[in-house]
Amino acid sequence: GSDADATKGGAMDQHVRLHISKAINTGLIERCNGAVKQGKEAIVYHADGGKNNGCNTILEDGRDGDDWDKKAAATTMATNDNVGFDVAIKVFKRIKEFRGRGEYVDGDPRYAGRPFRSLSDRQQLEVWTEKEYRNLVRAHRSNVPVPNPIYYKDNVIFMRFLGENGWPAPQIREIQLRKGSSKWHVLYEQVMESVAKLFQDARLVHGDLSEYNILEDLQTVLIDFGQSVEVRHPKAEELLRRDLQRVNEFFTKQGVTETMSIEDAMAFV
Repeated sequence: GSDADATKGGAMDQHVRLHISKAINTGLIERCNGAVKQGKEAIVYHADGGKNNGCNTILEDGRDGDDWDKKAAATTMATNDNVGFDVAIKVFKRIKEFRGRGEYVDGDPRYAGRPFRSLSDRQQLEVWTEKEYRNLVRAHRSNVPVPNPIYYKDNVIFMRFLGENGWPAPQIREIQLRKGSSKWHVLYEQVMESVAKLFQDARLVHGDLSEYNILEDLQTVLIDFGQSVEVRHPKAEELLRRDLQRVNEFFTKQGVTETMSIEDAMAFV
């Protein structure tokens, strides 16, 4: 993407540049390359991993007293499983779209006591970023295949880059496979196992699952967790049902004949 693309919606503003400079100075990344994915709410940049990109202990999570998240945060990146890997930098744009996201935040017990609509545009953006990061931490620690989270600040998340030579891993809708191929069935089973693990172990529902936010990087990987909610959220079951419906519809179109009925899928999860 060009510089003009990168600054649309104020994505690459001076604050973001500052966070990237700090990441270079601390050895988290070596350098930031171009934008590799442009969405309506965020831009993802590819960065070369720095010499210290696997030993960052993250302590910027769980601020509302949720012990689960605090424990996750304190130990998540104390491991070295990111050393030598490229980094994805996800920058949420400063746009008005976040105004309508309150239902994904207000019903989440982790965010009780601070109504989303009462926050400023900047605060809403930062809560959304923090929420995606915390959800990624939870999912990753529960061994759900997701991008490995490294660090976040303001409206920027650093995570492990999925792909090769700076090219992002494809969305499953982009995979060139013949309809009815047995590989589709394998991918379907992987996705269903991930949704179940996310629910049972990470205690989360993705909330916006479709062929657009499932990647294939040797196996299926779930991405985009900003809207994901705690299983205690009042709409968790409704969102889970919608996720499973979309997954079923996509794989049925690819010729997978043994997809579970929605009721069976709900029971499986």
